[in-house]
Amino acid sequence: MAYFTRNKLETMVLELYSANSRFANGGTDDMQGDLRVLIECQQKALVIGEYLESMGMDYSEIVEKFEKYCNMIYDISENLDDTVLVINHKIDIETVLTDILKDIEEKIIEIKSIDIYDFRGLVDAPGEKAIVSKEINRLIDSCLGNVPGLTEGEEMYRPLVVGTY
Repeated sequence: MAYFTRNKLETMVLELYSANSRFANGGTDDMQGDLRVLIECQQKALVIGEYLESMGMDYSEIVEKFEKYCNMIYDISENLDDTVLVINHKIDIETVLTDILKDIEEKIIEIKSIDIYDFRGLVDAPGEKAIVSKEINRLIDSCLGNVPGLTEGEEMYRPLVVGTY
């Protein structure tokens, strides 16, 4: 599964927005190219929607907007010869993508930084030390990934994926 930061999600939505400009005057003379663009856009929207659904948080409002977007993409693909429909859907898609972008900026929770303190030295019992050590290692692995040679007191920075920890 791919992992996305909020910035990456915003970039992907902007790519969908850019691709949509192809249909400003209806379908082009290159119907195969139009279909290829529409398929790529729908695939990208599906990946983002499935990703948001898998994050364990309620992003159903955003996912519903992606579903609406996909339905309009499908309508365009089935009616490329209908200039009025294509142009109207292009305009509607701009609105939907603008709403999605706003929702990503305002509603998606992304942790910008996390402090992990090493409390292993504060417990005496071997069982407690093992529990604390295991939890610290889990947090480091979850948030930073595999970091070889991490020493106590060292600061690490890595963009975190959108989701729960």
